[in-house]
Amino acid sequence: MSNRWLPLAAIGSSVVLWSFAYVLSGWALDSGSPAVLSVGRFVLALLVLVPLAARRRGFLRALRTPRTILLALTGVTFYYSLANIGLEFTTPGTAALVVSLLPVLTALAAVGILRERLSARTVVGLVLATIGVGLVAASGFRFDLGVVLNIVALASYALYTVLLRRDAGRRESPDALVLATATALWGTVLMLPWLGFEVVTGSAAVPHDLRGILAIVILGVVVSAPTLVLFNYGAERLPAAISGVATAAIPALGYGFALLLGEGLDVVKAIGGAVALAGVLLATLATPTVEPSPPGSALPEPAELARED
Repeated sequence: MSNRWLPLAAIGSSVVLWSFAYVLSGWALDSGSPAVLSVGRFVLALLVLVPLAARRRGFLRALRTPRTILLALTGVTFYYSLANIGLEFTTPGTAALVVSLLPVLTALAAVGILRERLSARTVVGLVLATIGVGLVAASGFRFDLGVVLNIVALASYALYTVLLRRDAGRRESPDALVLATATALWGTVLMLPWLGFEVVTGSAAVPHDLRGILAIVILGVVVSAPTLVLFNYGAERLPAAISGVATAAIPALGYGFALLLGEGLDVVKAIGGAVALAGVLLATLATPTVEPSPPGSALPEPAELARED
């Protein structure tokens, strides 16, 4: 596998996992509260990540770095807090469809902050992806306070993606596992005042049904923990616009999973999903060769994979 494909595979895997999150979060919020969900899923994720990251070089240094705190604010605290509060005011399906804005927001941030130049194929892919998710949203979208909160959350995550790419490759930069764990740890700490507010006001609620409890466990261990590491790894090595375009697959995949779970087929949504995925493939296949993984990466070096081949 070349230098180019390993980061793409990491981003792709994180997107597949991410597409499950909205339905699971909706299940947890049926009987739980947003702060309990947000903090709970990351505490569970940290139980998996910290023992692994603590053994690696640079973990304590990453915790002391201002960059890590900024990444935690944008990629964890603001994003997950606002997204989960938004689910109190809108449906999981609508929230998942709003993710269609993330590729556009990320591309705009990449051009504005990083001065990235988008290739013609990337632009075409971005347009196709946007049209596709628009079709997916056509029969299920509604505008409400939850949508507004999710848009702000997505803008924060777009900034997080760009910041990951901007500072990648620095000599002191930690590997993907260490950075993801340090970011998650700070993000969780910064969400504690919100949890405290829920406790003081009496609005804190732990899911009391089996489905809600299982949803938080799966979100923490199966979705959040690996997604953080995989997305960080890919986003540091790919143009930020490409990482953003890849997220256009989330609504399409989410609809595909809904079909597998028994939802009736909507031809417009199915066509939109196919168009969105075609746009994602067109844009990502146009990605230039990316730099090799930094020393100590949590994922294998491309050279090691080549030797295994």
